[in-house]
Amino acid sequence: MVKQAQVLIVGGGPAGLCAARALLKRGLRPVLLERRQWPVDKVCGEGIMPAGRECLSRLGVNPPQVCTFEGIQWIQGGLSAAADFAEGPGLVVRRLELSKCLLCPEAELVENCQVRSVRRAGDWMEVESSQGLWRTRLLVAADGLHSPIRHWLGWQGPAGWLRRWGMRQHFDCLAWNKRVEVHYADGCEAYVSPVGPNQVGVAVLSQPGLRKQNWLSAFPELRSRLSQPASELAGLGPLWQRALRIHEPGVLLLGDAAGYLDACTGEGLTLAFAQAEQLGKLWQPAPGLTYLPEYENAYRSIVKHYYLVTWGALWLSRWPWLRAGLLRVLGSNPGLMRRLLSANQGLVSPYRPLLELAFRVPPQLLAGWLGRLLPGVGERTR
Repeated sequence: MVKQAQVLIVGGGPAGLCAARALLKRGLRPVLLERRQWPVDKVCGEGIMPAGRECLSRLGVNPPQVCTFEGIQWIQGGLSAAADFAEGPGLVVRRLELSKCLLCPEAELVENCQVRSVRRAGDWMEVESSQGLWRTRLLVAADGLHSPIRHWLGWQGPAGWLRRWGMRQHFDCLAWNKRVEVHYADGCEAYVSPVGPNQVGVAVLSQPGLRKQNWLSAFPELRSRLSQPASELAGLGPLWQRALRIHEPGVLLLGDAAGYLDACTGEGLTLAFAQAEQLGKLWQPAPGLTYLPEYENAYRSIVKHYYLVTWGALWLSRWPWLRAGLLRVLGSNPGLMRRLLSANQGLVSPYRPLLELAFRVPPQLLAGWLGRLLPGVGERTR
């Protein structure tokens, strides 16, 4: 028997669940297909920036039992820079709990439904699955970083030269910081977030070479503070995925399926929420396949700041000496760092704080260089 749905969403993760909520607000009742038993625990930083928190609120979501974080602290050796968010705290929500609170009872969720192929058939998109054939006017692919639908449609972009992987685990120990800590080492970073009063989550992003046996070896001081693991170690990568297209009549890519660069700025969930919200706002009933040309412009506007700031952070990670100069500047200018955190979320233009940073960093680099050669002169330069 052929089943029909006005909108069919493939993927029961945060992106797909938020898309369902946004469409329900427009009077639609979408169907979600999830290939595994729901809810699904996946590798995820689990941090939601203040902009993402506000987006969830507009969608009617208030995650229960959440842990908040006030801001970000960057650490490299003896250098540190920290600032709180100007917009209020962010949230840390375990992936399973987030999925549970995002699911709306009015949406139809079909578990253990493996999508096998998609094709166009006149005014319909047809989706062949392990639970039969579906026909829909709009297929929303929210099927993750390595989206099979993106591949089947021929929209998979070439592999990027930057090959980074992520690993994540939780630990039962006292959360010692109300901010998310970012620890820098050679070729990798560790992100420590308070998941609860007695638990922290640790994620490490790195170039190839990261293994289960050595994933924390670059951070001995951090490792000494961690105690009993509270979850299995999980990994994901490569992170950089490119989509040649994100929309054409009948099909739309959402969340990580639409392309992803890196997790270093912590924006993944917030971007997915914002895209889902725009889908709900722009959807219009029409005969035949649903086409939303305005969505492409909205998508570019949502992700523009993400790619700009993330590329900057990735290039910075290649030169520890440059990052040291940046940390010296931001360590003595928390207001500048606070504006950068707002720019990272797309809430203010990034150009002015980045320009100010560009003017302030060179003197600190000179001070650091002189400090190594002539310690007394270096201190007076600072």
